[in-house]
Amino acid sequence: MASQDRQGKSYLSLCAIYRDEARYMREWLEFHRLFGVERFFLYDNRSSDAHREVLAPYIEDGIVELTDWPAFPAQGKAYRHCLQQHWDESRWIGFIDLDEFLYSPTGRPLPELLADFEQFPGVAVNRASYGSSGHETAAEGLVIENYTRRAEDQADVNKFVKSIVDPYRAVGCWNDKNPHCFVYSEGFAVNEQKRPIDKFPFGRIQPISFSLFRVNHYWTKSEQEWRAKAAIPMASNGLMRAPEIGEDLNAIEDDSMAGYVPALREALDRMEARSPSAALLEAGVEGGAGE
Repeated sequence: MASQDRQGKSYLSLCAIYRDEARYMREWLEFHRLFGVERFFLYDNRSSDAHREVLAPYIEDGIVELTDWPAFPAQGKAYRHCLQQHWDESRWIGFIDLDEFLYSPTGRPLPELLADFEQFPGVAVNRASYGSSGHETAAEGLVIENYTRRAEDQADVNKFVKSIVDPYRAVGCWNDKNPHCFVYSEGFAVNEQKRPIDKFPFGRIQPISFSLFRVNHYWTKSEQEWRAKAAIPMASNGLMRAPEIGEDLNAIEDDSMAGYVPALREALDRMEARSPSAALLEAGVEGGAGE
């Protein structure tokens, strides 16, 4: 139904709201392009770093559409705006943050897997939440290389999901302060096992499963970066984060992203000539608009 209406448009896009994430933007964009994301609908929530310079070549190529979004709290309303403006431009839109990496542990492109879920209005994806991995300050190199310690699979923090939705049937977030689940004009989202998420709370599901779809949530990065992030109210609801990094976030070693590093570095090298120098990204330490 909806896929025929949008024939010729993108199959998978991502929407995200951010503040001061220039340091990590290019890695985030190129990683998701490797897994089949074609377009990005980004919302700038009062950034003061070099994010526009980083995004310039992507905007020029039509890969990124950037919207200034100074409202606060901002996340739920930005998501609703994305659905209203872009519902007919993409078969699926995933709603995640700049500290979250959506992919399939199978290594297969996300569109290839999502084609088998088209009868459903949305797919809820569990997160694997990562801690500081022992880094006191921002580490050089790739996020997926530097942060390899995370919470155990069935840890309570991993119950939270992020959503990939059919914008034709998605109305908006459950409420403007909850970015984890959506309301649909028909039916319910399902998990990766195609089981409907039809019982409250819709934004948290157990048992936790991320063998087909997974979001790596690099929640804290370094201790210094987490302190800066915790000092800023969350864009979703205006509340403050707890300043401490729970020990459970560094519970186990997980280097499963290592296999994607060579392809990601090649993609980043291809963009290097069109992107700003590392010096322009130094203002990216205090990021964290999303939840």
